[in-house]
Order: sequence, then C-alpha cells, then structure tokens
Amino acid sequence: MKSIWIIAKNTYREIIRDRIIYALIVFAIVMVGGALALGQLSFTEQARISANFGMAAIHLSSVIIAVFVGSTLVAKEIDKQTILSILSKPLSRTQFLMGKSFGLILIIASLILGLSLILVFVFWGLGVPITSSFLVAILGILIESLILMGLALMFSSFSSSFMVVSLTIGVFLIGHWVENLNFLSKKSSSVIFILFAKASVYGFPNLERFNWRDSILYGESVPIDEVLLTTTYGLGWWLAFLVITSLIFRNKNFA
Repeated sequence: MKSIWIIAKNTYREIIRDRIIYALIVFAIVMVGGALALGQLSFTEQARISANFGMAAIHLSSVIIAVFVGSTLVAKEIDKQTILSILSKPLSRTQFLMGKSFGLILIIASLILGLSLILVFVFWGLGVPITSSFLVAILGILIESLILMGLALMFSSFSSSFMVVSLTIGVFLIGHWVENLNFLSKKSSSVIFILFAKASVYGFPNLERFNWRDSILYGESVPIDEVLLTTTYGLGWWLAFLVITSLIFRNKNFA
C-alpha cells in the first residue's frame, strides 16, 4: 500500500504542474462569470442560469482531465522508458497502475472540490441555498469522471493517445445517448439499429444515470437508495476497467 501511495503522490505532483489544470480552472471561472453576466438579462432566472453554467463548467473540466490526462498517464512513462526503472523496483505492475489511477483521482477530486467551492460562493452571493442535491450532483460528476478515467487507461494499454481520446469520447457520447437509443430502437424497424441499441445498453456504461444536475435547477431531492445504487453501478464499471487494464498491462512487453 505504501508503494501505491508513493506512486499516487508523485503522479499528483507531476500532473498539478501541467498547464492544462490551470487552463481548465480559468475556463471554469470564465463560464461561471459568463453565467452571472447572462443572469443579469433575466433577474428571475439568474440563479438557474448560474447553476446551469457552473455545473456544466465543473462537468466539462473533470471530463477533459479524465480523458486527456488519463490517455497519457501511462503512455508517457512507456514512451520515455521510465517505466522500466520504476518496475525494476519491488513494485508490481498492478500496484503501478493503481498508484497512477489514485494520483489522477486526487487531481480530479481536487479540481471538482475547488470549482465547487467557487460555485458555492456564487450561490451564496445570489442567495441560493446549498442543499443535498448540490452534493449529490457533484458526486455524480466525480463518479462519471472515474469511469472515463478507467476507460482512458484501458484504451491506453493497447492504443495510441489519439485513438484513446477518440475512443473514450465516443464511449462518453454513447453513454449519454444509451437511454435515447433504447427508446428509439423500440420505434425503429431496422434490425441493425435495434441490435446496436441493445448492445449499447448492455455493453456501455449509462453515463446519464449520473446526471443529477437537474435536481439543483428544479429544487428536487434525489432518493438515497438511487444514489447508493447508482454509485455502486459506477464504481463497478470503474473497477472492471481497472481489472481489464491490469490484465493487459501484466502481459505487456516494454523492452
């Protein structure tokens, strides 16, 4: 466990120096600021517009980090051949992967926490109460990011960075369209489309299940049993991707 923590800590320090982190923070702040400016056009909708833009900024920032940083997390070590010196130490390949994963998780969690605090101050300034729905929505964003990170790591174990990003974004889009595809398949007469929709339902994570952001906009509360069930569902996908990556990584030749 100590070895995993050392890898995670070093990964965190390495990523936190990356300029993309600061660019995303600026991007998110600009989005929130833009929301406040747009809110001035409609005083009655200011809180809703600000909440919508703020949550969208947090969501997009976490997705970008999970996909783009996750796609190069291990690939950089392989390209630079630094992985050979790392694995020459008393450290298994699975421990190395887990350490890298936890390091990126810490980055994603830190980013989400920081942007959430900014949004909390915005809500406070607008007089919008912070309810449990806000925390649940943030949890949904975090879990979705974990799944996408797991996907990016899995794809990076056998593909180039460009293909990793393309494949992960493709799964991201399908994951948010799964429910619509299933609905449309019931009205379609195309056998190929029906088979594709059914395969998507069972073969891809349903990322729309983690979209609890609307509960903030409409002042609704999410049932605790739904939160627990969906969280378990998301962590299950993340662990599955991590196990598959570990199996591929174990038999990979870096020489």
